[in-house]
Parts: sequence; structure tokens; C-alpha cells
Amino acid sequence: MCILDILRHLPRSLFSDSQLHVFLWGLSVLGVDSVPSTRTLKDLDNSLQSQYGVPSIRYQGSLGHVYYVNHLPSLIAQEMANPCIHIHIRHYPEDAGGRLDQPWQASRWLHEIDASIATPMIRRGQQDFYVFELTKLTDGTVVIPERWYTKPSLRNSTSPFDLEYWAHAWRTQPIASGDATGYIIHRYDTVEVTANQLLLSFPHLLQTYREDREPDPHNIIGLIEMRGHGVLPWTLTNPTIGNRWCARARGHRVLSYMIWLYCDDTSSNTSKKWNKHNSFLFTAAGLPRTMVHKECNIHFLATSNIAPPLEMLDGVVDQLERAQMQGIWVWDVTAREMVLIIPGILAMLGDNPMQSELACHIGLQGKFFCRNCWVKGVDLHTACECADGVVMDPDRDDAASSAKSPSRLAESDEGSAQEDIVHRLKGKGRRSETMQDLVDRARRFLGTNTPRTRIDTTEKLRSMFLEVTSGLGKVRYAKMKMETGIKDTYMDVFVERIFKLVKGLHAGTDKHTEAVNAVTQGRPVEQFMSPVWRIKGLDPHQDTPVEILHVILLGFVKYFWRDAMSRLNEVQKAELQVQLASFDVTGLGIPPLAGHTLVQYAGSLTGRDFRAISQAAPFVLHDLVPRPCFEAFLALSALIPLVWKPCIENIEEHLATLQVAIDHFLNCTARWTPQWFNKPKFHILRHLPDHIQRFGPAILFATEGFESYNAVIRDHSIHSNRQAPSRDIARGMARCHRIRHFLSGGKFHACEPLSTDLPYSNNEYEWLACGSVVQSLVNVNVPGHHNMIADFFGLNGDAVPLEAGSCIHDKLRPQTLNKTNTASRVPHALHYAERQLYQTCRSVVALNGEVCRTGDFVLAQDSEAPRALPIIGRLSEILQICHSPAQHRNQASSLLLETFQVVRSSSVYLMLQIQPSGWAVLPPMALLCGVNVQHNCAGNGCTGTAVVPVYEERERTMKSQQRIGHRNLSDFILNTAQMRNASHVQQFRIQAHQLDRDWAIHTGATAELDAQKLKAQKSSKSNAARKPTANPTPVPSRFINVFHRTDA
Repeated sequence: MCILDILRHLPRSLFSDSQLHVFLWGLSVLGVDSVPSTRTLKDLDNSLQSQYGVPSIRYQGSLGHVYYVNHLPSLIAQEMANPCIHIHIRHYPEDAGGRLDQPWQASRWLHEIDASIATPMIRRGQQDFYVFELTKLTDGTVVIPERWYTKPSLRNSTSPFDLEYWAHAWRTQPIASGDATGYIIHRYDTVEVTANQLLLSFPHLLQTYREDREPDPHNIIGLIEMRGHGVLPWTLTNPTIGNRWCARARGHRVLSYMIWLYCDDTSSNTSKKWNKHNSFLFTAAGLPRTMVHKECNIHFLATSNIAPPLEMLDGVVDQLERAQMQGIWVWDVTAREMVLIIPGILAMLGDNPMQSELACHIGLQGKFFCRNCWVKGVDLHTACECADGVVMDPDRDDAASSAKSPSRLAESDEGSAQEDIVHRLKGKGRRSETMQDLVDRARRFLGTNTPRTRIDTTEKLRSMFLEVTSGLGKVRYAKMKMETGIKDTYMDVFVERIFKLVKGLHAGTDKHTEAVNAVTQGRPVEQFMSPVWRIKGLDPHQDTPVEILHVILLGFVKYFWRDAMSRLNEVQKAELQVQLASFDVTGLGIPPLAGHTLVQYAGSLTGRDFRAISQAAPFVLHDLVPRPCFEAFLALSALIPLVWKPCIENIEEHLATLQVAIDHFLNCTARWTPQWFNKPKFHILRHLPDHIQRFGPAILFATEGFESYNAVIRDHSIHSNRQAPSRDIARGMARCHRIRHFLSGGKFHACEPLSTDLPYSNNEYEWLACGSVVQSLVNVNVPGHHNMIADFFGLNGDAVPLEAGSCIHDKLRPQTLNKTNTASRVPHALHYAERQLYQTCRSVVALNGEVCRTGDFVLAQDSEAPRALPIIGRLSEILQICHSPAQHRNQASSLLLETFQVVRSSSVYLMLQIQPSGWAVLPPMALLCGVNVQHNCAGNGCTGTAVVPVYEERERTMKSQQRIGHRNLSDFILNTAQMRNASHVQQFRIQAHQLDRDWAIHTGATAELDAQKLKAQKSSKSNAARKPTANPTPVPSRFINVFHRTDA
């Protein structure tokens, strides 16, 4: 029954009841004894879920919809009690110097997070030191710690968790005049304090201050914010009792638990029929980058096909507020003790329309289209205003179509919406943009603008609602939303109710007041505003980071690729297909490119396709598109590896390089045509450097993992009766989470069935785990069968990385040294010994875990010059000395590389041109990674002269296909557009010549207007060539009365 219960709850392989019946029938036919019935399995499932599972809480939303939310505190408690997960979770920010590869090293967590939801204490010896409590240091001074953080230990240690604790503290001024003794806090006077300097915590200071003749720690006289200012009252704690968490913790540790909160919509149907479900997911921000977006670490909160996102967010925030006020008691499986957890939201993720809705922003189609700042887009004289205050630009591809809510446009619908808007706005009197219009709009897009703030938006929303209750009309309300770019879809529901009730009533009358009170019922304005404003420490304008999947891959790359395909004729498209099929993907980690698919179906490609296109475009589009278009592609391909860089060694240098690359890309785009700046994503990109500094490398807040999780939600919807989708999907997800917790050895307490009051027990023996037999199921290895159960729940552990230097033999017999290629190329590199044999190998593992094969281009580091640029080489031979210690460890003994030197910078590709320079023998540990190298086709005039056979159904046919026939086979280009191994490859990056922005904008605007004039001239000539019909066909008399009815 245990195995059957597990099989019923595999996340991506759910069983329907009919499939379960067939499975049980098969077991019976095979003679398995005691096969349970379907009812027995369901009863067992319900019993286990009610006792040990995560409860799904029912909510009656303020907008009138019923939805279910899985209990957030229970999910966090299970993660803290999971031995496979908890050891990886971070609770403190880290000051890593200039390095940035994790979210806890970025400025938001390190410097900006609200102190009330950050980890408030550290334990040193037998003392707990809390923030906002007087603390005595070893030098006798008294300070108040504001926040705790860590730094890498100065000791020689390879463990990333070997850290030292530090405090950012405020100095104090002791006051002892007469009977008034106490402390004044100088907030402006800060000091960094290491944990070794801590002497006495607040409770111990209370016991010793009289003996030491110091002021009374109970008395904090006040706080001075800035030097020379007056003393303000102390309000951060009650100085007589100290930090409130100290009392609630009962002597236990208190830790924060930061999360990435994600929201998106998905269809719950397998067919093309759209069945929209809005879903909330989260993952622990304290997990390292390699784990945070794994499917097994993504947790489901809520979904609904009727409740809008902000209504469901109300239930999520309700749980979050309660947890932040009371804390969550959890069992720390590593420390084997109870811990009090304070949850907090680090950022809210999603695509652009969803992030706009969460930030109470009008959306990408508004005049103020950016949720982060006050940049202004099109104005009324070049656009059409909609009923709810949205300004539509007919040239903008993300304007909402008539079938969608104006504030919610699917990213995949861009393009079709544009055509619909253009069709509907023809003949509306919209005047064409002048040269000055184009220039002004481009400057606004590319300029620096005032950032939006939480305080400003909430004040505007409060003012808008109060004006509505005072008699503001619909038109004026819509105009206020347009003029501010603010649209709270949660508040709009209540506003519409007021408009409906006061229709026909005069403002200020008793009936009008009664109608308004029927909706407001005396409640404060804040209760009618979006629940996002109740999230402590979150600014939805600045804490909704740029989503690089939809902005770059499904944005710029898609725009440019579709534009390029629209410019090509059939002959050019055939040539492009040959170029794509001939593109060498070695070192990129992607399959060979399907040229026909990428060209013929350019409008139906996915993010994976655009990822490949971005790395291949510089080499396949040369001479096929205009030079300004090609240079914009080059700038985009050069930018993408910087954006997807997973580990930043020096944040200041990286941000400076990234900013230059973004500016160059935007300048190249402006020189091509400023019409691209109808698309808001070109402006949104400008906020990316700030978000990287604030949250960490951009791949941390990318949403590919969450997007993939939509398939799991869809599977649960399909295997339900669809009568109560929010409830059934939430409960199904909770059951899957329970199975994962059991199999991973997670601890649980036998508490009351499905209680939202989590158990408190510091008795280790009351915290149980499933038996060894159950846990061993994830370790069962049946010969010839992979353990799929462990894979489904992510419990196979991280795949054991291949050891650097390990190799795989080829099928040749060992040979003496003088018969090897190494001896002929570098004769004295290896010591010759008689009767010593060498085994040649076909592949070797680089330091980054990548498998490199003979013939691949690689980067290697010369041990004699560790600070020099890596060696560029082609792996020619891999040798292993027979019967040596290296062979016993399955390690290579030496590598033969054909080295390449940089000869010049290619003026076509704006990348380095390399040619062979010699040979080198290196140890296997010098191999850094593989690298992608392309032939210099543009410099050698390569054409499609080669042919290859066509395979169909895995059979070779008589058909053939063209491929590029290369000339001068020693002339190559180092592809610095590759996204893989960017940390190494970007060392060879060429700094492009920066364009003057004003010149680029004016040049692009001039070219655009010239193109429009040329198009108009061709259109007028074409119309003039059409001769009117000499004798139009008369209308039959029997139709005259129908179409031209007149009075007698």
C-alpha cells in the first residue's frame, strides 16, 4: 500500500481512478496477495493527509469568490524539518565583498530588508543578542545592533557555511545626570561589530549595570537621526522589556525565512481551449542558486479560475501577516530543537503584465507604462484613450486585444494584439509622428526617470478612492488612472460597486451618502486597496525585478528574429536555413539547430529556440539583413551572456560593463529605427542593473522553473472533476508535498488532524520520521531500471558531478609513446620509458564538470601564468599511462592541445579572430571548460557548396541537403555570444565602439521617415496605376428599395 500511495501522487504522473483500477487488476492477475481496493487506498490517503499533511484553507474573498490556499506556515515547517533541504537554507545576509552569486549577498537582503522581518538575533555561547537592544562590547562601549549579517571566515576553509557573524550597530551616548540616567541612540553614528566583540546581551546587562556604575539599560531617552538634529522618542522596542521576539522565543533561536513569491496564469486544459487559472507559487530564497528553481523545491500555494490574483493574494497575505506577528514554531532538524521562524517576501516574480497588476500599475499599454519609474510613453495626440484610462498606441505590440482585460495581456499574444489595435484605430484621426515626436519619445525611453515609490502610490490610491466616495465620476476616475499610471484592480471592484449604486444620484445628498456607505460600511480606505500594500517591507514597484525570459528572449530576440524573417525573400530564407543547419553547436550545450523550423515557424518559437538563436545570429544573418539591423543583433548577442552570468566576481565592474552593453544595444536599436521604442521592454531593460545589484544575478529571479511548474498544475486539473478546481488542486498538491516529506526523511509530530496551529515540542523523541524501509525506496537500484520515484520528488540528491580529469577510453589498443600524436607534435614534452604503454581516450572532464571530446575547442589555464588569459586550444589527444595511479583513478595523464592565438578583431562579427599558433601538452587539471568557435565564413566567402545525406525514419535516403563548404580551415572566430561558461569566455569580450546617443536617435529617426516617405510614394504610384472601371455595373432595380429607401 505504501508504494501504491506513492505512485498515486507522483507530481508529473498522476493516476486517474480508471488507470488505478487497471493497475490493481494487473497486480491481481500477477498473483500479488492482498491487493487493496481503490476505496482502501483513498481512505489511507485521507487518513495520512489529515494527520500529517499540509491543510488547505478555505477563503471567502472580499470580491465574493471562494478559493483555497495551502497553509504557508505548514509548508515552511516541513521544509525546516526536511534533512535534505534545511542544511542548504540561509537565514542571514552575507557581505561577500565584491562577489555576488546568491540573493543573500545582494543589497536588498543585506541592507534594505525591513528589520522587523530580518533575523533578529544571534547566539553566542549561552547568550542571545537581539537587534534594537542595548549590547555591551568587550571594550566597554554600549551599542544597539540594527541588523545581523555574515562575512566569509578569514580562516582557510572550503566550506561556504564557514562564516563569521557581524552586526551593523548604532553607537549610544550614556547619560548620567542626577536621577535621570539612560542612553541616547545616535543612529547616524554606525559601527560594524564582529561577534567576537560581543560581551553582554541585554538581560545580562540588566544584571551588571549597577555594579559597573552604568546608566539604567531600561531607559532609552531617545534617538537622534542626524547629527545636529533633535532627540526623537524611541519607538522600535519597549526598552523595559527589550525586543519582543526575545520573550516569544522562550529561549529558542529566532530566524527569518525569505521567499520568492511567484504569480502567473496558465491553462488547465491540454487542448488549445484557454481555461485560465491564476496560481501562486513560492520557493525559499535562502536556497542556493543551483537548488532554488528545481521543481522539487517549488511549492504551491493557491490557484483559481474565478478569483483574480489580488483576491487570492489577500488570503496569502493574511497567513503571512499572522506568521510575521506570532512567528512559526518549527522543528530544526539539523540543530534538533525548536526554532521560531519569521517569514518574509524578498521579491514578487512573474511576467510583465502580472507584475504590473501586482504593483497596482496600469500595464505596458498605459501612457506611464513602467511599473518602476515615471517614464512617459505616447501622448493623447498619437494614441487612443480607452474607457478605463489606458492609452493605446497602435504601433505597440503589447496593447490589449478586445478579448482580454486591458490590464492583463498574455506575453505570447504580442503582435496579434498590435494588428487588432491598428485595424480598430484606422480612420480615427491619429496623426503621424514627426521627426521631433520620434526623437522626443526615444529620449524619454532612454533617459533617467524618477522612480515610483510605495508611499506615493498608496497616497494616490487613497486619494482616488476618497474622491470616488465624494462623488467623482467614472470619466474623471479613468482619467486619474491614466494620468498616474496607477490601477488597483482590487480597488476597482469596490469603485464599480459604488458607481453602480450612485448612478443617477447627486453627490452630497443623503441618498448618495447612503449608497456609498452601503459599500464602505465605515471601514478604512486601506481595506479596499490591494493586499500587496499590507506586505511588510515590500515595495511592489522596486521589488518586482525585470523578468529576463519575457523581456529578452521572448522580447528582443523574438522581435528581431521575426523582423528579420519578414525582410527575407524565399531565396534568402533557403540560404538562412543552410546557415543554421551548418552552425556548429559544440560547447553551447544545445542540440543542432533545425534551420527549417527556425525560419518557417518564426512566429511559433519558444524561449529555448530564442536562446539558441541569440548565440547563432551573428554568424547566420551576415549579408542577409541591413547593416543597422545586423549591428543591433550583434549588440543583443553580446549583451545576453552578461545578463545570464551566474556568478559575478566583482559587482562594480560587472554592473559597469553591463550598463555599457545595455546602452550600446539601445543606441544600436535607436540608430536602426526609434519605432522599436513603441515596445516598453526596451525601457524596462534599463532597470536590470539596479535589480541585479538589489537581488543578485538575473537568473535568480528568472521564471523558467516556475513556468515549467505550470505542467504540474495542469496535470492536477486534468485529473479532477473540475467542479471545485481551487480546492482539488490545492489538496492534490498538499498530498504530493506530504509524500515528498515522508520519502526525504522529514520529521513530523503526531498532532491533531489538519490543524493550522503548529505543534510546539522540544522533545526530540516526539518528532518522528518514516521508517528506514520507506526512506530506502528512493535508494533502491534495480538493475536496468532508473529510480524514477527519486527523480519525481527530487530526492536522488544532486547528480554526482564527474570528477575533473576523469576520462573515457576509446576502443584502440594501448601504444608506446613514440606512436602517439603527442610525441610527434611535442617530442620532449613527456618522459620516454621503455615498455610503458599509453591508452588514448575519447573524452575528458573539465574543471567545470563539462565533458570535452577530442576535436573540441577548449579553454585551459597555464599553471605558470595563473593571472593570464586562458589558453584557447583544440583538444587533439588525451593520454593515460597504463598501470599508473592515474589509470586506477580513471584519470587522464596528459592532454595535447593545438593552441590558437588572437590575430585581430573581426570587423564583421565584432569578436576575436583566432588562428593556430602551435602545440602544448598540459595536465588534465588545467582544462577549464569547452568553448564555441565558428569558422570565419564572412572573411573567406564560404558558400553552400557542401552536401550531406538526408536521414528519414533513421534511414539514409538518396536525398541530400546543402551545407556550408568552408575555405581556409584554420581561420576561426571565438564566439563570445555563447551563454554557457560566460565567466570564462567573457574575458575575451571586445568592447564595442559606443555610439553617440543623440546621433543614433536622429539617424534612426531620419531613416524611419525616409522609409515612410518611400512607402507612401510607392503606394500612391500603385493607386494611380489602377484605372477606374469605365462602365460600373448598375444596381438591379429590385435592390433599390432595400438599400436606398427614400420618402415620396
